[in-house]
Amino acid sequence: MNAIGRPMSRFDGRLKVTGAARYTADIPLADATHAAIVSSTIANGRTVSIDTSVAEKAPGVLAVFTHRNMPRMRPTPKPWSHLHPQGQSYLPLQDERIHYAGQPIALVVAATLDQATHAGTLIRIEYEAQRPVVFGPQTAKDAVDPPQFLWPVASSVGDAEKAIAAAAVSIERSYTTSDRHHNQMEPHATTAVWDADGTLTLYETTQHIFGAKELMSIVLGIPPEKINVVSHFLGGGFGGKAYVWPHTLLATLTAKVLKRPVRVQLTRAQMYSMVGHQPATIQTIALGAGRDGKLTGIRHHSISPTPVFDDYIEYAALCTRSLWGASGGISTNHKVVHVNRNTPTPLRSPHEALGHFALESAMDELAYATGVDPVVLRLLNDTTIDPHSGRPFSTRAMRKCLTEGAARFGWDRRTPEPRSMRDGRYLIGQGMAGAIFTHWRWPARARVTLKRDGSALVEAGTHDLGTGTYTVMQQVAADTLGLAPDKVTVRLGDTRLPASHASIGSATMANAGASVMLAAKAARDRAIELSLTGRNAPFSGALRNDVVVIDGTLVLARRNLNITYVELLARNGLATLVGDGNYDPVEEANGPKAVFSFAAVFAEVRVDADLGLVRLNRVVGAYDAGRIINPKTARSQAIGGIIWGVGQALLEQSETDPVMGRFLHRNYSGYLVPTNADIPRLETLFVGEFDEEASPLGAKGLGELTAVAVAPAIANAVYHATGTRVRDLPITIEKLL
Repeated sequence: MNAIGRPMSRFDGRLKVTGAARYTADIPLADATHAAIVSSTIANGRTVSIDTSVAEKAPGVLAVFTHRNMPRMRPTPKPWSHLHPQGQSYLPLQDERIHYAGQPIALVVAATLDQATHAGTLIRIEYEAQRPVVFGPQTAKDAVDPPQFLWPVASSVGDAEKAIAAAAVSIERSYTTSDRHHNQMEPHATTAVWDADGTLTLYETTQHIFGAKELMSIVLGIPPEKINVVSHFLGGGFGGKAYVWPHTLLATLTAKVLKRPVRVQLTRAQMYSMVGHQPATIQTIALGAGRDGKLTGIRHHSISPTPVFDDYIEYAALCTRSLWGASGGISTNHKVVHVNRNTPTPLRSPHEALGHFALESAMDELAYATGVDPVVLRLLNDTTIDPHSGRPFSTRAMRKCLTEGAARFGWDRRTPEPRSMRDGRYLIGQGMAGAIFTHWRWPARARVTLKRDGSALVEAGTHDLGTGTYTVMQQVAADTLGLAPDKVTVRLGDTRLPASHASIGSATMANAGASVMLAAKAARDRAIELSLTGRNAPFSGALRNDVVVIDGTLVLARRNLNITYVELLARNGLATLVGDGNYDPVEEANGPKAVFSFAAVFAEVRVDADLGLVRLNRVVGAYDAGRIINPKTARSQAIGGIIWGVGQALLEQSETDPVMGRFLHRNYSGYLVPTNADIPRLETLFVGEFDEEASPLGAKGLGELTAVAVAPAIANAVYHATGTRVRDLPITIEKLL
């Protein structure tokens, strides 16, 4: 059986459940010190005075840093790039200005974390405070057009306004989503170590070791070859750990000053205010259609907050550009409001999850307005051409997602009228939503070494976020080399390995995986070449294509000849054979075909009509993510994504104090996330096929796709159950009473 396609368990699983896996803050270092960050209690203003005298004399304290004595940093580069990804452009402890609540204003370094934390409470600070600007319906009126961040801010194909105005059926609705936070199990942490020769080693909780290396080089003004970044295991990233945040810069500079390793680990509360979040949105959608449900025009506008010093855009309307066809035109636009908060950042799933709630809720409203079944409505508006770019889709199994998902769910047994299905005292509702997710193509390198003992080593500067990357890279290499997976060892997460891209955008399998496949193929081809032309070549005179590798043995079937990797290397006096893989694809936008992943999600809820309490009964998700490398880890990604969507739909809500300008709920007691009791039976189907345009492996992005359509499917199910349309996430009790 080939290694690819097997439902293998993660080989690092035992390391994690036994505590043997070393996460960033677990790595022991001699002479390490500990740092604690003191954060601003105001959201707008400046520090007038910072008295550190008592803190400096506290037991164990080595130094206290403020803007007065923190070494100077160079500006963050512009424009922003994934190649040097700062979390925010405003640099910490460089002046007295306060731009957001929770902003670092001092750093205490001590022998122990308790000593550093205690000393931080002894610092006396006086502020000159100003009223902060917060995001809401009033400040949204001051929204402005931002400069381009990732994609074009606005788009227009055809004449959407004319098509909507002339439509037989039209709807226009506003939808809102809440601020959300990543809440990774592992807090952000950095340990900075400077060697005597000026080499910096960062043990970092990061999804982008090479991006961190480049950004640190720019801001600190040191050559990148003098920086190593290490991140072997990550306890959840979800987008928030793909960027360099203030604590990493502070730990690095203070370690240089003190000439000792400095470790800083954020508190749970600091993770809400210092390392990004998903911003709230106010979205307006207009749809025009014929009475048969065929779309003629779509307009989707979104407004989201950004800090006073950055122009982050949450591209909520991005999905609308390509998900469904509209004969008359599609237009989208994004605006931002500059407020006092730190810079937002991608959160599983960025952009698309927010936009899909609005778009797919509106599609459900259109289904009721036209009397067309929600699944049929989407089948009617399916398209083989990307409406935005005009290119054909590489593969688009949306119809299979819709039809096979509906069949597995039992959609044909649903009665369409709201409040028409009951189970005793509970109202039963069934809803669905379609989904599209951007496919990223990024360059990546890898190295595969065949060893004389018949084993192989894979080395790649990519990351395992807890998703099973170690295992699937092992499978790719084993499959290509013709080895058993347990013969392959994988090394990841170190900038001394071949350079790879950020582990974001659900891009690792398709891109880093492709580089591993190419490296393994190069090593395998070198072995085949030796079998044909090397010392005492066993297959001399044969054709290369006639040689296959099975279970570590090169086989020339036509002559009934074979030789193992072990024998081949020994015969040629070689300890190793090395293959390098350099995957350097054309950017997706410049390719001949449009590459996306697709999904359809079906949800059933039960609602207590008296209490307004929503419970999830079951979910079916059908996904087109191309070729599935490991069905077991893929299913884990899918159920994890569904759980994220449940949180978005029913629980996660971060409120901002309108006077203080700070997030009110900065822990798990106030900010709710799903628990086991909230999650029922989840079913997943993978209906995609090999997509050669997406990757040499045939794989497309999966992890974030699975969270995209869940919230609208649940919201549509709640409407079906209750007859109440909730257009503001999360769906809480008071909105149904």
